[in-house]
Amino acid sequence: MNEILPASQVRNLFIGFNLAYGTDVGGCRWADVDDALLEKHLTGEEMIGIYPMVYDPRYERGGSDTWREDADDNRYYVEMEPDLWMCRWGSIDIDEGDDSLIYARSVQNVFRALDIECWLERSRSKGYHVWIFNKDWVKASTMRRAMKAALDLADIPYDAVYPKQDSLKGPPGNYMRLPYGGKRPEHRQVVVDSSSDSETDEEWLDLFDFIILAEQGRTPTATLEAAAALYQEPEPVYPDLPPKRDYSKEPLMNVDGTRLRGLSAEMYENGPVPYYRGTGAGRGRHGFLNRFARSMIESGYSQGDVTSWTKDLDTRLGQWWKDGPKFTGRNDCDRQIDRLVQDAARRANVR
Repeated sequence: MNEILPASQVRNLFIGFNLAYGTDVGGCRWADVDDALLEKHLTGEEMIGIYPMVYDPRYERGGSDTWREDADDNRYYVEMEPDLWMCRWGSIDIDEGDDSLIYARSVQNVFRALDIECWLERSRSKGYHVWIFNKDWVKASTMRRAMKAALDLADIPYDAVYPKQDSLKGPPGNYMRLPYGGKRPEHRQVVVDSSSDSETDEEWLDLFDFIILAEQGRTPTATLEAAAALYQEPEPVYPDLPPKRDYSKEPLMNVDGTRLRGLSAEMYENGPVPYYRGTGAGRGRHGFLNRFARSMIESGYSQGDVTSWTKDLDTRLGQWWKDGPKFTGRNDCDRQIDRLVQDAARRANVR
């Protein structure tokens, strides 16, 4: 089809928090997500990402009367109910190198068995984004559990699902890059033709066809809730807690002579033991490595040291996770570690 697709239809499919958007180079930009912005994305003038979570969509413009700004212009919500964080779409980021398509097809087959239509987008790397769209606003926690259930049923140990949180203390959360940007690598950021049962991704949809089919294939909330009910939160298994040590006085030393102290040393030696809960270390391997890298960055270590230690810690994850290392052994291990460290640097509390 050669029809010109109105930007409003793209915005309606990927509806989310409409007071801010993610930029292609990373970071958040506070501005209205309107048709003009979507036009810029489609023409390649500005590649953007959308934040999926909205607090109680009954509030006009995403709840502008429910957030405040502090002295540093940081925006935050006040008196929020966790169950009122909603979304209308979800996405799984599968980035497993040459195996990405196999994993994405497995997830797609599971969703189809659950009567949930999903769409595979070839991401900018060799990975894939699996998109699902709901008919109505649904709890972010429900969307996340449905996607995690599909990953479990497909036997894929991966935790990069968007929305990334069940609820937020304040906007905007984590954004997901939109497909079909005007300035994109050739044959990337496009949606694979799901009508084909081929194990390859050589056929893809143009934007007009994708939007029409995705709108027609929106998932009823009851169907999504049924899928979410299949997910069971895994109980973490931890080793016996070691005795507490003062790592500031007993630093660890790496082969290159770099010393670890404080929380970084504790995480490196003992893994995700329960008393890390207060530090924000998640249950997943990616979250744990990210928190470790942040701890090192906040302690003033160089990027080279952070990268080296994070990569070394990844090789040790088999002590605490049955799935073993997150990145070690993959062809793109170094690139993924670099991306993780860069993300940790953006999140780090460094003044």
